[in-house]
Amino acid sequence: MSRAYHIALRIFSIFGVAIFCLILPFAIAITWKMPFHNYQLWKMQKNFRSTMQSVHPAESHLRAEMKEFGLFGNSNHCDYMVGEFRSSHLSKEMLRRAYAAVATSSFIGNRLVETDIYFTDEDIFTDYPWSEWLEKYLPDNRNAAKENTYLIFSGDDGNPPDGDIRCH
Repeated sequence: MSRAYHIALRIFSIFGVAIFCLILPFAIAITWKMPFHNYQLWKMQKNFRSTMQSVHPAESHLRAEMKEFGLFGNSNHCDYMVGEFRSSHLSKEMLRRAYAAVATSSFIGNRLVETDIYFTDEDIFTDYPWSEWLEKYLPDNRNAAKENTYLIFSGDDGNPPDGDIRCH
Protein backbone atom coordinates (compact mmCIF):
# COMPACT_ATOMS: atom_id res chain seq x y z
CA MET A 1 0.00 0.00 0.00
CA SER A 2 1.10 3.49 -0.66
CA ARG A 3 2.62 5.89 1.79
CA ALA A 4 -0.27 8.37 1.23
CA TYR A 5 -2.79 5.69 2.21
CA HIS A 6 -1.00 5.00 5.52
CA ILE A 7 -0.77 8.73 6.31
CA ALA A 8 -4.49 9.21 5.55
CA LEU A 9 -5.37 6.17 7.67
CA ARG A 10 -3.32 7.48 10.59
CA ILE A 11 -4.92 10.95 10.32
CA PHE A 12 -8.45 9.49 10.27
CA SER A 13 -7.62 7.22 13.21
CA ILE A 14 -6.32 10.12 15.27
CA PHE A 15 -9.34 12.21 14.28
CA GLY A 16 -11.72 9.36 15.28
CA VAL A 17 -10.06 8.92 18.67
CA ALA A 18 -10.20 12.69 19.28
CA ILE A 19 -13.93 12.83 18.43
CA PHE A 20 -14.59 9.82 20.68
CA CYS A 21 -12.67 11.45 23.54
CA LEU A 22 -14.77 14.61 23.16
CA ILE A 23 -18.13 12.83 22.97
CA LEU A 24 -17.55 10.34 25.80
CA PRO A 25 -17.31 12.88 28.66
CA PHE A 26 -20.41 14.68 27.37
CA ALA A 27 -22.39 11.41 27.20
CA ILE A 28 -21.28 10.42 30.68
CA ALA A 29 -22.11 13.87 32.07
CA ILE A 30 -25.73 13.70 30.89
CA THR A 31 -26.45 10.02 31.65
CA TRP A 32 -24.45 8.92 34.69
CA LYS A 33 -27.31 9.49 37.15
CA MET A 34 -29.93 7.55 35.17
CA PRO A 35 -29.08 4.10 36.58
CA PHE A 36 -29.03 5.59 40.09
CA HIS A 37 -32.53 7.06 39.68
CA ASN A 38 -33.79 3.83 38.08
CA TYR A 39 -32.53 1.91 41.11
CA GLN A 40 -34.28 4.31 43.47
CA LEU A 41 -37.54 3.90 41.54
CA TRP A 42 -37.19 0.10 41.71
CA LYS A 43 -36.52 0.29 45.47
CA MET A 44 -39.54 2.52 46.05
CA GLN A 45 -41.75 0.12 44.07
CA LYS A 46 -40.43 -2.81 46.10
CA ASN A 47 -41.21 -0.96 49.37
CA PHE A 48 -44.68 -0.09 48.07
CA ARG A 49 -45.45 -3.72 47.20
CA SER A 50 -44.32 -5.06 50.56
CA THR A 51 -46.33 -2.44 52.50
CA MET A 52 -49.50 -2.70 50.44
CA GLN A 53 -49.58 -6.48 50.27
CA SER A 54 -51.36 -6.73 53.63
CA VAL A 55 -53.47 -3.59 53.15
CA HIS A 56 -55.35 -4.36 49.92
CA PRO A 57 -58.94 -5.46 50.50
CA ALA A 58 -59.42 -9.15 49.74
CA GLU A 59 -62.24 -8.16 47.39
CA SER A 60 -59.88 -6.20 45.12
CA HIS A 61 -57.73 -7.52 42.30
CA LEU A 62 -54.66 -6.16 40.57
CA ARG A 63 -55.14 -4.81 37.04
CA ALA A 64 -51.66 -3.31 36.45
CA GLU A 65 -48.61 -2.11 38.35
CA MET A 66 -47.42 1.44 37.72
CA LYS A 67 -44.06 3.14 38.15
CA GLU A 68 -43.05 6.47 36.68
CA PHE A 69 -40.10 8.80 37.04
CA GLY A 70 -39.45 12.27 35.68
CA LEU A 71 -40.60 15.85 35.97
CA PHE A 72 -44.38 15.95 36.44
CA GLY A 73 -44.67 19.60 37.36
CA ASN A 74 -42.75 22.80 37.01
CA SER A 75 -39.16 23.51 37.97
CA ASN A 76 -36.04 21.42 37.99
CA HIS A 77 -36.60 18.32 40.13
CA CYS A 78 -37.33 14.58 39.94
CA ASP A 79 -40.64 12.97 40.88
CA TYR A 80 -41.08 9.27 41.66
CA MET A 81 -44.54 7.64 41.42
CA VAL A 82 -45.36 3.99 42.13
CA GLY A 83 -48.72 2.33 42.48
CA GLU A 84 -51.25 -0.22 41.34
CA PHE A 85 -54.39 -0.02 39.26
CA ARG A 86 -56.92 -2.27 40.99
CA SER A 87 -60.61 -3.13 40.68
CA SER A 88 -63.17 -4.01 43.33
CA HIS A 89 -66.89 -4.33 43.84
CA LEU A 90 -66.53 -2.43 47.14
CA SER A 91 -67.88 1.11 47.29
CA LYS A 92 -65.55 4.07 46.82
CA GLU A 93 -66.01 5.06 50.44
CA MET A 94 -65.08 1.59 51.70
CA LEU A 95 -61.98 1.59 49.50
CA ARG A 96 -60.97 5.04 50.74
CA ARG A 97 -61.31 3.82 54.33
CA ALA A 98 -59.27 0.69 53.59
CA TYR A 99 -56.32 2.80 52.44
CA ALA A 100 -56.70 5.69 54.89
CA ALA A 101 -53.56 6.62 56.83
CA VAL A 102 -51.30 4.16 55.00
CA ALA A 103 -47.73 5.26 54.34
CA THR A 104 -44.95 3.45 52.52
CA SER A 105 -41.19 3.82 52.58
CA SER A 106 -39.57 5.86 49.89
CA PHE A 107 -36.28 4.81 48.34
CA ILE A 108 -34.56 6.38 51.35
CA GLY A 109 -34.99 3.85 54.15
CA ASN A 110 -36.86 5.68 56.92
CA ARG A 111 -38.58 8.43 54.91
CA LEU A 112 -42.30 7.71 54.68
CA VAL A 113 -44.55 8.86 51.84
CA GLU A 114 -48.32 8.87 52.03
CA THR A 115 -50.55 6.86 49.75
CA ASP A 116 -53.46 8.29 47.85
CA ILE A 117 -56.33 6.81 45.87
CA TYR A 118 -57.92 8.08 42.66
CA PHE A 119 -60.77 6.39 40.84
CA THR A 120 -60.48 6.13 37.06
CA ASP A 121 -63.85 7.81 36.52
CA GLU A 122 -62.65 10.98 38.30
CA ASP A 123 -61.74 14.15 36.39
CA ILE A 124 -58.05 13.91 37.30
CA PHE A 125 -57.64 11.18 34.68
CA THR A 126 -58.39 13.73 31.95
CA ASP A 127 -55.28 15.76 32.87
CA TYR A 128 -51.58 15.18 32.16
CA PRO A 129 -49.81 12.99 33.28
CA TRP A 130 -52.69 10.94 34.71
CA SER A 131 -54.44 10.52 31.34
CA GLU A 132 -51.24 9.15 29.77
CA TRP A 133 -50.72 6.74 32.65
CA LEU A 134 -54.29 5.47 32.40
CA GLU A 135 -53.82 4.86 28.67
CA LYS A 136 -50.40 3.26 29.20
CA TYR A 137 -51.31 0.89 32.03
CA LEU A 138 -55.01 0.25 31.29
CA PRO A 139 -55.37 0.72 27.53
CA ASP A 140 -58.61 -1.27 27.50
CA ASN A 141 -60.18 0.22 30.62
CA ARG A 142 -63.43 -1.69 30.85
CA ASN A 143 -65.10 -2.20 34.20
CA ALA A 144 -67.44 -4.99 35.11
CA ALA A 145 -70.88 -3.91 36.24
CA LYS A 146 -70.71 -1.99 39.51
CA GLU A 147 -66.95 -2.41 39.75
CA ASN A 148 -64.70 0.47 40.84
CA THR A 149 -61.29 0.73 39.17
CA TYR A 150 -58.78 2.83 41.06
CA LEU A 151 -55.14 3.78 41.36
CA ILE A 152 -53.56 3.44 44.78
CA PHE A 153 -50.17 5.15 44.68
CA SER A 154 -47.35 6.88 46.50
CA GLY A 155 -45.30 9.76 45.20
CA ASP A 156 -41.99 11.20 46.28
CA ASP A 157 -41.73 14.64 44.72
CA GLY A 158 -39.12 17.36 44.52
CA ASN A 159 -35.93 15.30 44.61
CA PRO A 160 -32.74 16.82 43.16
CA PRO A 161 -32.14 15.88 39.50
CA ASP A 162 -28.36 15.59 39.93
CA GLY A 163 -27.81 15.95 36.21
CA ASP A 164 -30.50 13.47 35.04
CA ILE A 165 -31.90 14.92 31.81
CA ARG A 166 -35.32 13.32 32.42
CA CYS A 167 -35.90 15.83 35.23
CA HIS A 168 -35.33 19.02 33.26
